[in-house]
Amino acid sequence: MHEILAKSDRQLGMCLRMLYDEEMPGPLDVHSEINDKGKMEFHVLLPVDDETFERLQKRFETMVR
Repeated sequence: MHEILAKSDRQLGMCLRMLYDEEMPGPLDVHSEINDKGKMEFHVLLPVDDETFERLQKRFETMVR
């Protein structure tokens, strides 16, 4: 199980749209928590292999820059 970290609701929306575009089977596990700075962050858990995760992580990082 791999995890993508979205640091805002905007990033979470981008992540979920990307996963929908990739036809990721659902339902997806999304957990929210408040970080040390008091801000909300979202953890999206993905049941994918290492190669697929690396590709998705790179795509997500490119989108949020």
